[in-house]
Amino acid sequence: MAKKTSKGKEKKLLRKEENAKAIEERSFIDDALRRANKVDDLLKDYPAFHTYKRNGLDLELQFHKAEALPENVLDWAFMLCKSNMETFYNASWGWHDDTKRSELGCAEARFIIAYTKAETGKREPVAFVHMRWEKDDTEGWPVLYCYDIQLEPSVQRKGLGRHLMKFLQLVAVKTDMHEVMLTVQLENGDALRMYRHLGYEDHWDQPEAPEGEPSAAYVILTKKLPASVAQQQRALKPVTNSYQLENIIYG
Repeated sequence: MAKKTSKGKEKKLLRKEENAKAIEERSFIDDALRRANKVDDLLKDYPAFHTYKRNGLDLELQFHKAEALPENVLDWAFMLCKSNMETFYNASWGWHDDTKRSELGCAEARFIIAYTKAETGKREPVAFVHMRWEKDDTEGWPVLYCYDIQLEPSVQRKGLGRHLMKFLQLVAVKTDMHEVMLTVQLENGDALRMYRHLGYEDHWDQPEAPEGEPSAAYVILTKKLPASVAQQQRALKPVTNSYQLENIIYG
């Protein structure tokens, strides 16, 4: 996955200087990232997100670390990405099988996978989110970066993508992240509209247009949390289930 490039060293330095004091005062950033990466099951504390039963779907959600992801599920995730995204990738930074496989299998990768049951009773994966906890490389804030959200055609346009993205925001708040970030190709109009509807905005530091092109083929989107992390964490302390958590964030 291509990452954003700076529009200029001077702009980056200015931003970093402006945020240096705040970042120093928030010494918990590295600890927050370490704690988040040690979580064994993101879904454990959110029973309302264990299943998705809407619009004719009856799905079970499960958390996986890349190192524990079954090989057949990793193969499925790769093939779904390739089927859904190869055309869009080729309009921007290009599709490369080895790069995507390596990305999905990275030790830092975390997955929420939606499963359904086939007639034989065997679970079948139908959607996944690939996420990582990282530092924003322009400002140093801890962020939950959504690398991929991919759905099989049979479960698209049924609210599942929105459900999964809402869950990411809840997790970002609970794990002390500053914002949720992602990359989307401009030609992927359906995805772009969904993210805009969910309140995602352009990140201030966007990729430069390739030489001879009027603009880049993708955009970096961000959704900052609705309150400072410290304020939000105080509000989350008495929360006992995900319905309460969702109410805090969405009202």
